[in-house]
Amino acid sequence: MDDRAAAAALSALERYRDGPPRHPRSYPDLHEHVLALAREGLLVVVDEPINKDTEMHPLVRWQYRGGIAEPERKAFLFTQPTDSKGRRFDITVLVAGLAANRDVYRIGFGKPLDQIGPTWVKAIADPVPPREVTDAPCQEIVITGDALDRDGGALDGLPVPISTPDGTTHRISPPATTSPRIPRPASRMSATTVDRSRRHAGSA
Repeated sequence: MDDRAAAAALSALERYRDGPPRHPRSYPDLHEHVLALAREGLLVVVDEPINKDTEMHPLVRWQYRGGIAEPERKAFLFTQPTDSKGRRFDITVLVAGLAANRDVYRIGFGKPLDQIGPTWVKAIADPVPPREVTDAPCQEIVITGDALDRDGGALDGLPVPISTPDGTTHRISPPATTSPRIPRPASRMSATTVDRSRRHAGSA
């Protein structure tokens, strides 16, 4: 990565530096997970327009089909997703950010690899009780009523990638998620994460 690309990547990550959480918690949120991947050299930031319908998943999938060793595979953060209709989205998309390789999964899980199995067993046997909050970050943007009928006002406003743009089967990717944790590593492609952060640095 040249100096210009490195500077662009750092600028793109600024929106994830949220400061202390509003609610006490013992685990990292998605923004902190993205920053942790970047610190470990496990994140590729693509800060240019990429078509979510035809380019995004095929680009990431090359590391699985192109002979790249598992330890060298990375998560990809697309900061300027577009679609085949020319629409631009103000939302970033994280692909393979949950289990691109064992180290990505380890960082998201927050435990050494040899402790992940026992930790799951313990968590399933003794789940943490839910805690209700009234101002969750995931509810900062709420769209209701007639606004849902506007272009980009409903689900079409989310840049969910098409997983298999082969001309015959247009299978939508796994559901968008706001959690950096999944039960087990995906065999080929991990779930896609859509981040609803505003595009301006420093806002979330």
